[in-house]
Amino acid sequence: MKKRGSSDSGESEDLPQEDTLPDPLDGNPHSRPAPAKLNIPTAKSRGRLFGKGDSEEASPLDCSYKEGQPASCPAITVSPVLMVQKAEDGPTCTRQLCQDSAPAGTKKSLKLYDRRKIFEAVAQNNCEELESLLLFLQKSKKHLMDSEFKDPETGKTCLLKAMLNLHNGQNNTIPLLLEIARQTDSLKELVNASYTDSYYKGQTALHIAIERRNMALVTLLVENGADVQAAANGDFFKKTKGRPGFYFGELPLSLAACTNQLGIVKFLLQNSWQPADISARDSVGNTVLHALVEVADNTADNTKFVTSMYNEILILGAKLHPTLKLEELINKKGLTPLALAASSGKIGVLAYILQREIHEPECRHLSRKFTEWAYGPVHSSLYDLSCIDTCEKNSVLEVIAYSSNETPNRHDMLLVEPLNRLLQDKWDRFVKRIFYFNFFIYCLYMIIFTTVAYYRPVEGLPPYKVKHTVGDYFRVIGEILSVLGGVYFFFRGIQYFLQRRPSLKSLFVDSYSEILLPPWCP
Repeated sequence: MKKRGSSDSGESEDLPQEDTLPDPLDGNPHSRPAPAKLNIPTAKSRGRLFGKGDSEEASPLDCSYKEGQPASCPAITVSPVLMVQKAEDGPTCTRQLCQDSAPAGTKKSLKLYDRRKIFEAVAQNNCEELESLLLFLQKSKKHLMDSEFKDPETGKTCLLKAMLNLHNGQNNTIPLLLEIARQTDSLKELVNASYTDSYYKGQTALHIAIERRNMALVTLLVENGADVQAAANGDFFKKTKGRPGFYFGELPLSLAACTNQLGIVKFLLQNSWQPADISARDSVGNTVLHALVEVADNTADNTKFVTSMYNEILILGAKLHPTLKLEELINKKGLTPLALAASSGKIGVLAYILQREIHEPECRHLSRKFTEWAYGPVHSSLYDLSCIDTCEKNSVLEVIAYSSNETPNRHDMLLVEPLNRLLQDKWDRFVKRIFYFNFFIYCLYMIIFTTVAYYRPVEGLPPYKVKHTVGDYFRVIGEILSVLGGVYFFFRGIQYFLQRRPSLKSLFVDSYSEILLPPWCP
């Protein structure tokens, strides 16, 4: 695989020749020869690379250019005097137009451009090659967003190509392309153009600038109208087991947060052009806080950066939107970031959220731990139990209790305070009484069931007639209790089974009782 972000110098070994019209030798304009045909050798188009089931022969997002489509640009002649631009027409970009001296009354041919030539120029950071691009577009009434200037398979534009080919963090063709798009009334469309193939669908230039950790380009794009809510939801950006990719929450803000770029996060939330929505959700309902939990991997360095970024975003959100309860927003599975950390076994993030204590007065309400007093190693603290105790749906205790053995750190999470203390207090106060009572009732049920089965009639065929004896009355009552108990245990087992939601693997590891016990309990 090529190194990601390298220039595609191998794409354009055979560049289209510039179509020039020589001046007539005899000075007669009617004796001008016909325009020369473009000599563009073609090759068979190569298949899509780095996609589903394809070999990784090219770097992500910038696969080999497909040859085989000759330029469709007509030959256009124009007088040099038309290339003069007035100062009041607005700012101009350097190397924008080609001004060659020519004798009065003569005409000069216009340089032609096609997708291959433009892509080659931006990949090599060659502004000189794009000198006459604006004039060509204006005279041919075309735009950089026209289909002939985009990759037909991926939808990649020249701006996306330039973003993927930075040289020491810069590509001088980027501001040039933006200026050309502005003067051809296609700036917004170019800046927000995204990949259209299924693998990288939705990724824009802003996503690439953030991924390249380039604050200058992020600022430039946002200033020029980049959509800060654009969602990259292609297959590469989904959390799919067994397939290479990176899930970061689809949105630019989430990408900056998940790649530990606090400066870009603050810029996206506080810029004056288009501030990002801190409560925005992706296609699965995850906010930026959910995305941070998803990228946690329980290593020390990763947990440190995730918890630090989580804390910064939470505080910044409270300052920007005092009434917004960002941490209480749920995804499409009904999980808050705290519950998501518990369900996915992210013990480091879980411990941080449960024990978070913020001393800043205006943000102290975000704390979940409040220290009352401390004396040496001894201290007394109050904990916020919202979203923790089982009185709420999808609480932390419920999520951990009904998780399967596939959940990492399942038992270790119960040792994290205040979960450990909460479980102990619940056991001491009332849970042990409920447990002993249920155990007694179950034992009594099994005694009744066994007794009824032992003393059932052995002669004749059912249904058996009830004899008006004390023994028969007790037997019938026992049979009724056995049936009712069996029905109760059956439906209670189904409820427990649905709460566990075991996978096929865990079903045979630690959930066999959910299949065997309920039907056979009677």
